[in-house]
Amino acid sequence: MTRTKEELIEAIYDLLKNKLNLPTIESFHENARLNEDLYMDSVMILELILFIELDLGIKLPDEKLSPKDFQTVGHVAEFLKNQQ
Repeated sequence: MTRTKEELIEAIYDLLKNKLNLPTIESFHENARLNEDLYMDSVMILELILFIELDLGIKLPDEKLSPKDFQTVGHVAEFLKNQQ
């Protein structure tokens, strides 16, 4: 199943809220920066990647992971859209 960018943003929100219990979820929006706005550290980002693979079924090969793809929620959604 191919998801739109908007559907992926919604899925990321659900993962952050329900799986990671992100305390800064009220700051979530497409342009929210993972580090600066949502206060996610590298371990939390790795957990997000794990849940994306497990819950969304999108395979993310290690060699394709780049910090630039995990700057904002929108960057993550765009990256996932291209990996589907």
